[in-house]
Amino acid sequence: LHVGQLTSREAMRFCFEAVTTNPAKVMGLDGYGIAVGNHADMIVLQAADPIEAIRLKATRLAVIRRGKVIAETPARVATLSLDGRPSSVDPADYAPIGS
Repeated sequence: LHVGQLTSREAMRFCFEAVTTNPAKVMGLDGYGIAVGNHADMIVLQAADPIEAIRLKATRLAVIRRGKVIAETPARVATLSLDGRPSSVDPADYAPIGS
């Protein structure tokens, strides 16, 4: 899927919704979404927003069901060995120009 190179930002957000909120609506899931009183079922991604999640193929940091963490993955961080440079880089810290 060449979504990051060939699609508008609006279309990328639509793509993200196509695999998150839209299926929940179609299935009629009650208590879906971030709001007081909902189930607290969610996936935490290593990305600042839906576009970054697609662009970076974001690491799934946590799976939470009914408010309890049921799975965790360490954050993806590149390690650098270059003089005068930071020792590590989190890809989610960098956004493309114009974002």
